[in-house]
Amino acid sequence: MKYAILCSLLWLTHSIATPLSLSDEVFQEAQHILQTQQESHYDHKTVINESKGYYRVDCSSFVCHVLRKKSPLALAMLPIDVHHVHARAQNFYDYFKQLESVPNAHWMAVKTLFDLERGDIIAWKYDLSSHKKDTGHVVIVAEKPIQEEQTLYRIRVIDASKGKHANDTRAKESDGIGSGDMWFRVNEKGAPIGLYWSSKEKKERQHFIVMGRVQH
Repeated sequence: MKYAILCSLLWLTHSIATPLSLSDEVFQEAQHILQTQQESHYDHKTVINESKGYYRVDCSSFVCHVLRKKSPLALAMLPIDVHHVHARAQNFYDYFKQLESVPNAHWMAVKTLFDLERGDIIAWKYDLSSHKKDTGHVVIVAEKPIQEEQTLYRIRVIDASKGKHANDTRAKESDGIGSGDMWFRVNEKGAPIGLYWSSKEKKERQHFIVMGRVQH
């Protein structure tokens, strides 16, 4: 009995003494917004009223809002395009790509998909030939990747989007902030090279994909 009590006290002491990592704080903030939002919409014009739980955001303004609350220094490192007020998906991509060769104190590159942790950020950039209006997409990792095939992993993400993922929390006719499952294809080095937005039965999308982790 005394041994069991001692073990419980040691575990409690360890839990109190071990603070959350910054990336885990990013996840917790995104999860808090997901659970407490009253209304959200996907829009490139950002309007946020936290007291009312109202969010009108796109994928990048949502992630920037989370970073602003948890790591404004890391957010300040991200480049911003001319005539824009926050980093967009392509800026996340370009910055994370640069991290692979030039790391810094605020961010680190995550080079292999199976090393992702909660709160890490995945960004991909659309090829200019696709003629898409958006520059790409950016999501926050909600759960560690689960391997389903030799080169295919399922990941639960939190994002702001128009389209829904598999097992999505967004209502049928709604968009905005939600959580759902995506699948990512990796190469022989474990780096992501393709994705399935909502179903493995649909065509795999090939994009330039990178990953980053906030550290300070």
